[in-house]
Amino acid sequence: MKRKEVIKIYYINLFLVSILPGILWVWYFYRKDKYDPEPKRLIIRDFIWGILVVIPASLAESPFGQYLTPQTPLLLLFLAAIFIVGFIEEGAKSYVVYKLHYAHPEFDEPVDGIIYGVTVGLGFAAFENLFYTILFGYRVGLFRAVLTSLAHASFTGIFGYYLSRAKLNGKKFLIIYGFLLVSFLHGIYDFLVISGMMGFFYTITAIGLMQVYLALLIKRTTEKSPFK
Repeated sequence: MKRKEVIKIYYINLFLVSILPGILWVWYFYRKDKYDPEPKRLIIRDFIWGILVVIPASLAESPFGQYLTPQTPLLLLFLAAIFIVGFIEEGAKSYVVYKLHYAHPEFDEPVDGIIYGVTVGLGFAAFENLFYTILFGYRVGLFRAVLTSLAHASFTGIFGYYLSRAKLNGKKFLIIYGFLLVSFLHGIYDFLVISGMMGFFYTITAIGLMQVYLALLIKRTTEKSPFK
């Protein structure tokens, strides 16, 4: 097989393992918006912004990588996971969702914030997964394509729920509350994974529970749609 063909197959496989699953998850969640689906151009834009924001988030985290290893003392790792990973990554994603949508006229249903948040989170996860696949191989990429993608979708989707409540109820403090909540949840998740305190079974269980909670939020907000 020629070198060009090998390179072509390599890049196709990278796309199939890292980016394509994110796109499929976006489609899955997008279909949950039953009564007044968001314009597809906004969904595509959100996914791309989720990809782009990985770069500044990674640059902000990189000086602190030494504190995010299994060898880090537990208390320090706990604090680093929350205040470095949780705050930086959820801060970047939450800011994008807020900036793009809070004043947008299409943000007119309670479920919209969740859909926006999930989409940005999945774009973020897809680009992150691309790096992990390149560095650690396809097995890690496939693992992250499912579990890590759903984790990011859950965190930013939950933020989107509070963004919706803030916009529709006129209570802007809920934006800060939602950001702090998902930053803490993200940090706890990373702490348990990095420290080794949460094995494969418990990781699946944790993400499954977050998905159940997200599904309940989607159902609750969908039922409150003014377009029902």
